[in-house]
Amino acid sequence: MNIIFITLFVLLIASILIVLFLLKINIDKDNKNKTIQSIQDVLDLMGFYPIDIQYINKHLSLALNKKQTKIALIENFNPKNTGYYKYEEIALPFIEKIEKRTIIKIHYLKKGEYKTLNIYPINKKLSDFIRNIYEMSLIKKIETKYPQQRFDMFDSSDWECSYYWAYSKKDNNFAYIKTGFKPQMGKINLRREHFTIDTKYRYFEAPIFGIQQQLFNYDKNFLFNIFDSMIESIKDKYTEIKENSIYYDNYNNTVYLTNGISSLQSVNLSKIEDIIYKDNRILFIIKDENRTINYMAHQQQIADFEDFIIDYNLKKIAHSFCYNIDKLINTTIYTKFIIDFTRERIIYCANLNKISSFNYIVISFDNIKNIENKKSSTKHFARIITKNDEIIDVTCDKKEIAQYIEAQIIKHVLK
Repeated sequence: MNIIFITLFVLLIASILIVLFLLKINIDKDNKNKTIQSIQDVLDLMGFYPIDIQYINKHLSLALNKKQTKIALIENFNPKNTGYYKYEEIALPFIEKIEKRTIIKIHYLKKGEYKTLNIYPINKKLSDFIRNIYEMSLIKKIETKYPQQRFDMFDSSDWECSYYWAYSKKDNNFAYIKTGFKPQMGKINLRREHFTIDTKYRYFEAPIFGIQQQLFNYDKNFLFNIFDSMIESIKDKYTEIKENSIYYDNYNNTVYLTNGISSLQSVNLSKIEDIIYKDNRILFIIKDENRTINYMAHQQQIADFEDFIIDYNLKKIAHSFCYNIDKLINTTIYTKFIIDFTRERIIYCANLNKISSFNYIVISFDNIKNIENKKSSTKHFARIITKNDEIIDVTCDKKEIAQYIEAQIIKHVLK
């Protein structure tokens, strides 16, 4: 009797448990059907917490999570029949490219394969949303590539972000990425490269992958912000040759020209073949390149820059020049005659406002045999004759200058 009773009791308990289990399945199914009534319900079910949801059409919705690291795709959701929708998540760094024509296309990588999501119809709000998430994906790629670098400003070349720019105010580093299925990245420091910024004409040129290129900007404020940042950095770090006009970085041998308002040009003098002054322009011919930097300037800035180059060239030969003893004589506007008593020599310099064509000749006092004051047509010059009977004619703007050189040589060298 006890065995029969126990058996019946066990069967009864088992039956009750089976009935309860079947009831739970039906209740869960009913609750699920009742709960999933919207896209938000789908996202809640998947543990996806959105910051923004875009209801694109009756077949497709997109959502961006609060951490802004991924988007969710919900396709074919029907609140009357919730069993057939498709749900997918895409990490932002795996978005490879976007396109906008009559529709928007998002190309992304999923499980090692490239896929494309077509989005239509489109409007400005949706267009901004897509571009925003793509920008975030590109920023993440740049930050992953350069983890020690902090970038403050970002922009692209166009809506599709064919190129994407990142700039650091702290050290003027400029990173870029050429987007697509095989993205390429690079980084330069604008303070060590030739660049041109003109906010008035929205012109920006810098070397991308080693080639000088005009960089287009989708956001017009980006260029203004870089200009302000560079000007502030240059004024803070480098020698002021002329206020709001010319600055010089001695360490990198780079000169900066600006109108103080909208234009900024950097020129690395080590890479310059020659300089041409023409009308209201300064032309910089680049070594080993079929390229010329064309800087527009007013006459006073050109004159100030010429003075800077003259001083720059003189410093090449006048180290330890003693202004209390040695004599620097302006023979013409672009030639100088130096009597270097400290090292007992004379130096005749020509083309001081140039780079490659700048030249000079050095003659020791011991090698000078004679000096004569000469005139040819309207030109005055001091003729120096060496002990090897070489002749050096020092052209002078005025007769008095030639006479002064002659007197100094006779008094201090030929005595």
